[in-house]
Amino acid sequence: MSRAALEAVDVGLTYPTRRGSTQALSQLNLRVGQGEFVALLGPSGCGKSTLLRLAAGLLAASEGSVQVAGRPIARPDRRTGVVFQKPNLLPWKTVRGNVLMPAHTLGLDAAEAARRADELLELVGLSAFANGYPQELSGGMQQRAGIARMLLPDPELLLMDEPFAALDALSREHLTLELQRIWGSQRKSVLFVTHSIAEAVFLADRVLVMSPRPGTIVQELRIDLPRPRSLDTFDNPAFVAATRQLREYFNENLVR
Repeated sequence: MSRAALEAVDVGLTYPTRRGSTQALSQLNLRVGQGEFVALLGPSGCGKSTLLRLAAGLLAASEGSVQVAGRPIARPDRRTGVVFQKPNLLPWKTVRGNVLMPAHTLGLDAAEAARRADELLELVGLSAFANGYPQELSGGMQQRAGIARMLLPDPELLLMDEPFAALDALSREHLTLELQRIWGSQRKSVLFVTHSIAEAVFLADRVLVMSPRPGTIVQELRIDLPRPRSLDTFDNPAFVAATRQLREYFNENLVR
């Protein structure tokens, strides 16, 4: 078996609150292979975002281990790129300036970073807006700029925490197609947190389901749909069957 892009082994996380300790994760095991797109589903409060922050080095596990590309991760570094629900672009910087921000914080070569920024703006369809400002972009365009910024340091693993949750339905559908195209071009390893069963099945090679808190992986579904996927995929019997299987599992086991 090849080295995993991300591996969590027997991970637990307990954190203090004013009412005592709360166990967010328990005995969680997860593996994301090289170039694999894994979607993570689960009920609200189950620890999906917590797991993603562990993988990003933003939190430390109370138990077990988290490794990126075979090495423990204890703090944020350039091996991982993260996109949250909001892109948090700086309004006083141009779109290109926002994409270039990791070059300054990570000390990347300026000329190489500028070349890659231009390539990424082309990849996400924002070349014409490179010298514009975030407030001139739609929500979906801002999120694409955030994805380009994440890709600038060429990370090995992409961690995406419900990146389309704040968008309207049509923008979300369009960005789902765009993300598939970008992933197909870059072929990065991805852990994608979402509340949308359809979005998970459309994008992923595998869908993992988490239990209510304390969160652990309780279900895995491999998605055997041909790529690239299109809007017609939503009518594919295999797509319909996979979404139905996941929805039935949620209704029977995870809805309280």
